[in-house]
Amino acid sequence: MELRTRIMGIKLDEPRAVINREDADKLGLIAGDRVKINYRGSSLTAPVSISNFAEKGSIVIFLDLAERLEVKDGDFVDITRSDSQLSVELIRRKMAGAKLSKREIEEIVSDIHSGSLSNVELTAFILSLEFRGMDLEEIEYLTKAMAEIGTMLDFGGGNVVDKHSMGGVPGNSKDALIIVPIVASAGLLMPKTSTRAIMSPSGTVDTMEVLAPVDLKAEEIVEITRRVGGVITWAHAANISPVDSMLIERVEYPLRIDPEPLVYASILSKKYAAGIKKLIVDIPVGEEAKVEDMRDARRIAKNMVELAERLGITAEAAISYGGQPVGRCIGPALEAREALEILSSKGKGSGSIVEKSLSIAGMLLEIGGVSAKGKGYQMALSILESGKAYEKFREIVEAQGGDPNIRPEDVELGEHNEIISSRSAGYVTRVSNKAISMIARAAGAPMDKKAGVKLYAKRGDRVEVGDPIMEIFSSSSARLSEAIKLAQSLDPVKVEGMILEIHGRGPVQI
Repeated sequence: MELRTRIMGIKLDEPRAVINREDADKLGLIAGDRVKINYRGSSLTAPVSISNFAEKGSIVIFLDLAERLEVKDGDFVDITRSDSQLSVELIRRKMAGAKLSKREIEEIVSDIHSGSLSNVELTAFILSLEFRGMDLEEIEYLTKAMAEIGTMLDFGGGNVVDKHSMGGVPGNSKDALIIVPIVASAGLLMPKTSTRAIMSPSGTVDTMEVLAPVDLKAEEIVEITRRVGGVITWAHAANISPVDSMLIERVEYPLRIDPEPLVYASILSKKYAAGIKKLIVDIPVGEEAKVEDMRDARRIAKNMVELAERLGITAEAAISYGGQPVGRCIGPALEAREALEILSSKGKGSGSIVEKSLSIAGMLLEIGGVSAKGKGYQMALSILESGKAYEKFREIVEAQGGDPNIRPEDVELGEHNEIISSRSAGYVTRVSNKAISMIARAAGAPMDKKAGVKLYAKRGDRVEVGDPIMEIFSSSSARLSEAIKLAQSLDPVKVEGMILEIHGRGPVQI
């Protein structure tokens, strides 16, 4: 059936077309069936909704589909009924616990990329991985399929290294801004490709974007990395593992789930596509981190290293402390400022972020072959203290289109701010990762890059009544008020005296 297009100027989070009831009856369609939309030799498959919102003889398509088909409003397209997707049957098989072959996994990934699977079908796939899992062979196939359907970078045999953190700990995004220039200063190539924050107050890309553009194309990533030694860039802009972003945006973020097979595939597909040869995976462990148990961390580390080897990547996994935020700043601008302070001061700053950055940079220098085993930390420290890392970071910022002369104090923070003071004297016994993240996000982070939280007290610090323990920043007074209310109700920084309880005073009540 030939129908005239009516294009709605909005994008949906899934493919969708709408046709009139009479036209649907002629085609034998019911709601949820698929149609193939053909236009000038191109075709796309999409689920169909049936409504008289669409006039008879027309098909309503949304902006994302229109752009992919390169069709304009009023153009005629040919519509045919599409048989059930093979990938839908494969997803049903996975839901029943079946093991999928390489070809079958490639079929599913191809249909995800083409946009022909609905959100319901994608959700079924994600949940099948959550509850049925995948073995390492299936994850290898999934990782390669996700990488190879997008852009693959080629550095021509250079010594290309990278690191990736599994996250879950606020303040962790800034370590790449310290690690990349240290490693690049030593002569290694480090194209750091990352996604934006999913459920955290800031991702590496969000933090770097405060200082320089991160939407680099594939050829720009290769050119800048070869010339300067490193970049910090957004994987999505370069079409690196594009299916990963689709799964995150359409299912994982809305449902707040992150199946373990997809954790591996998400990380390693981006590294495989980026041409990484040596990799350090950081696995923070602690209360309210993404990984809370050492046994789980060791199992994940073992699997990550084995999967990387299957992809031709030499990898090591570092299990790090994740029991409280890293550094003292959480949120894009705050973390960018903290990283700049450490680099420009040649290593002065919060001990936790300096120590972690040097440790991981040292591992990269060793695995990259420019430092002897056990000497990487000292080499990284020497590069930081010499000022070479700061100068290299300025080169990277300039190469990506930012201002290399920006100083920490030049980084703007939210104009609305509030200091939260301690209501008791004692020692900080706990800083809640979850609560700090919630407060920073309530203030507007990461979308509001000037929003976030600065910690004045962390675990083990002594505070008195009235001492500042944290400061909240936002560009919105309303958001700041919401964040303050949250901080008052969640008690994110717990202060206790050395005496926790007293027993034995007074009569015992029976």
